[in-house]
Amino acid sequence: MAGFLSNPRVFILFVAVIAVAGLSALHTLPRTEDPRVANRHAVVLAPFAGASAERVEALVTQVLENKLREITDIEHIDSRSAAGISLLVIQLADEVSADETGDLWSEVRDKLKEASKLLPAGSAEPVLDDQRGDAYTLIMALTWRGAGDQDVMVLGRYAREIQSRLRSVSGTDVIKLHGEPEEEIHIAINSGQAALLGLDIASVANAVKASDAKVSAGELHNQHQRLAVEVSGALDTLDRIRQMPLLVGGDGTALSIADIATVTRSVREPIKKQAVVDGKPAVVIALRMRPAERSDQWIGRINEQLQHIKAILPANLELSTVFNQQHYTAHRLGELVQNVLMGFTLITLILWLSLGWRSALIVAASLPLTVAFALACMRFAQLPIHQMSVTGLIVALGIMVDNAIVMADTVARNKRDGQNGLQATYFAVCHLWKPLLGSTLTTILAFMPLVLMAGPSGEFVGGISLTVIFSLVGSYLISHVVVAGLSGRYLLRDCGSHWIHRGVNFPAIARRFTGSITWVLQKPRRVLVVLTLLPLLGYGLGSFIPQSFFPASDRNMINLEVYLPASASLTATKRLTEQISAQLQQVDGIDSLHWFIGGNAPSFYYNLNQNNDGAQYYAQAMLTTDHFTTANRLVPLLQQRLDEHFLGAQIIVRRLEQGPPSGAPVALRLVGTDLDVLKSLGNQLRQRLLAVADVIHVRDTLSSAVPKLWVDIDEHAARSVGLSLSDAAEQLRVGIDGQVMASVLEGIQSLPVRIEMAGYKSSDTQAMSSWLLVPGQNRVHRELSATGIPLSALGEVKLRPERGVIPRRDGERVNVLETYIRDGILPSVVLSRVQRSLQDNPLALPVGYRLEVAGVSESRNRSVNKLMASVGLLAVLLVVTVVMSFNSFRLSVIIFTVGGFSVGLGILVLAISGFPFGFTAIIGLMALAGLAIN
Repeated sequence: MAGFLSNPRVFILFVAVIAVAGLSALHTLPRTEDPRVANRHAVVLAPFAGASAERVEALVTQVLENKLREITDIEHIDSRSAAGISLLVIQLADEVSADETGDLWSEVRDKLKEASKLLPAGSAEPVLDDQRGDAYTLIMALTWRGAGDQDVMVLGRYAREIQSRLRSVSGTDVIKLHGEPEEEIHIAINSGQAALLGLDIASVANAVKASDAKVSAGELHNQHQRLAVEVSGALDTLDRIRQMPLLVGGDGTALSIADIATVTRSVREPIKKQAVVDGKPAVVIALRMRPAERSDQWIGRINEQLQHIKAILPANLELSTVFNQQHYTAHRLGELVQNVLMGFTLITLILWLSLGWRSALIVAASLPLTVAFALACMRFAQLPIHQMSVTGLIVALGIMVDNAIVMADTVARNKRDGQNGLQATYFAVCHLWKPLLGSTLTTILAFMPLVLMAGPSGEFVGGISLTVIFSLVGSYLISHVVVAGLSGRYLLRDCGSHWIHRGVNFPAIARRFTGSITWVLQKPRRVLVVLTLLPLLGYGLGSFIPQSFFPASDRNMINLEVYLPASASLTATKRLTEQISAQLQQVDGIDSLHWFIGGNAPSFYYNLNQNNDGAQYYAQAMLTTDHFTTANRLVPLLQQRLDEHFLGAQIIVRRLEQGPPSGAPVALRLVGTDLDVLKSLGNQLRQRLLAVADVIHVRDTLSSAVPKLWVDIDEHAARSVGLSLSDAAEQLRVGIDGQVMASVLEGIQSLPVRIEMAGYKSSDTQAMSSWLLVPGQNRVHRELSATGIPLSALGEVKLRPERGVIPRRDGERVNVLETYIRDGILPSVVLSRVQRSLQDNPLALPVGYRLEVAGVSESRNRSVNKLMASVGLLAVLLVVTVVMSFNSFRLSVIIFTVGGFSVGLGILVLAISGFPFGFTAIIGLMALAGLAIN
């Protein structure tokens, strides 16, 4: 040790290694706005065209759930069975690490492939989307510029070309399009003419399929060469399709497609999703970079590629950026760096006033070295630079100087006692290494629960604890090497001017402090009683402190969601968004407003839920203001204004919040078997929730019935003309939705060819009665073969209600009452009111039904349980560390009593100040306990 401290070359190399490692890490570490949480959520989409919600639940959803439950690492499966589609949200267990999620999603895909063999005929193969967990780094929109007709198909083609080019940029992880049109070749058959010729839609579809000769006809081999053989005539143009023969007479005349149908290139109707950017139809391109990238460098490469792309875009197309996460990342990290510099300046000033300028400079020199050491450890641990890791550095600033102060002061005291620099340093290191190691370990153990906390909450806040731990380890090493060496060399034996070299002395304050200590020692019992009551009062008031595990974000964005009745069409939803936009144009402070109709917006914030696929009654807005204070001010104002003007819809205006996805602020889950009973209980509970103060909206996931057309066909009449009920249903289905039997290859894009009956999809109830069904081949009345049979001759069309959506959780039917509250009110406060109301007037639940708490409270309780899971073991290690450091149980009891009292006083301050109890308070209490134990 003496040789190490006395060798200046080793000392300089030690400092150089730390500085270079820290600067290298600062240059190479990934930079993001928020921590990236392991993707433990995925969505499964399983279409079943034409099926009711009950049939989808029984034949698709239940089959998929049973197969997926074979994977033990799946914690929850939330499903939504709606007419024509099943949607399942899979949540993996919190114990699944980030490295294991990829293998598990592959296993889920294998299970879905097995389950697809058990699904009924007519259902599509289920598709897993496991790329919804993180926010996009860059979101761009392709729109029309100037006046004139807007061709969304052109937007879609250029958007796909841009997607292809940007995918080649290094560091790009995911690129998805939102609002892109489904382009297809559309053959609309005249039902009357087809029926006169005895043609049904299946006959036309089979003829189209037979004419699409995009198959190999073999390969010739001889002694000199080999030749591939292919029959010409593949579908490649609209004219080729129009000229396709359907029937050929004995005299050689042919009936072509053009004689009974129109052939056009169009967008598939009805449109299921649409993006509107600044009031214009758009195709949105969302990009996400890889986790190991620096956002500023990746954005630079993307911008370089965009310059080439914009050069080839037509003049009437405009590619604009609607969201750039790098702006928020740079701004947030800039603010955090300012906080670090401010803390460094204040600490240096305090050290100069208390220790003198020499000791202050030596101790202050340890701060940047400790930060560099922490950055180097972050690089080794693959911990990016984001708001949590830098926040950890800020928290550690006040802790990392403790070891340096103790070391510098001890060396200075040894030198004043007559020792030379080497002796003073050597004896200080030998004397302090054990107690400083104990104090460092105790503080590390105080922060370990957040590191060991499993699940998304732990991954989100764990960066704070890791950087604190890295800083503490660096502080310990640097204080024993750098601070000790510099103190032995540069601190003076004879301090001369006291205030310059040993800090400023305040005699009046010193006398009062000495007097207070004397008074305490003279009356210990009285003081102990007073000092015990205050912490105990804090612990007693802790249960009354409102809880908010994660605070709101300081983003200048607002999450605005719109819900119409489940039967609403995309056109009705779009019309409502236009009316809302007109209202918002009158509000000052709004910079931009972009709508995503029929589904969720591309995730512009890391914890937004993405589970509204196929919901044409739903729209989400990306609303940006000029400052985050403006966003906070506008949230309650917009909520009130929109509620007053649009009574027929539920409009939710919310701030963006920190933490993992949690859904509604307050939610109650009714679990049972009978849908009617769940709906009735939900209506009763809904009325009670709306009566609770500060509740503004309540949504139940078990939606009301939606209207549906039922075709009642007389089976005897149908059989008499050779039609079964399934034949009639199939003719109606393909007539309305069409049938894809071929494709047209244009360049590298394949366009499906869809055959359907003209006008069927947009018909009303009365028009349906005149639809013509083509009789079967074994019909009794053959004279009908040349005319077709109107639907009214076989039955009638009736409008009756049907269940809209059936939600389930882990195989049980549920009705979740999602409760949205007034801005500024904590969810825990409203939940307490709801629980008191239910205690005073309990909800009468039938046998087999139960009521559970969901939403933010459920997520908070799960996070707290994960946090407390390792506290017991760490507490034992903490006791062992302190006892081993002092070799005394009595001193250890005193130290832990002080630590416990400090936490009680911290809770008391929270109760007095009115701040909620959450993870920021937990971080503060951990740091406070660590300092008190030190």
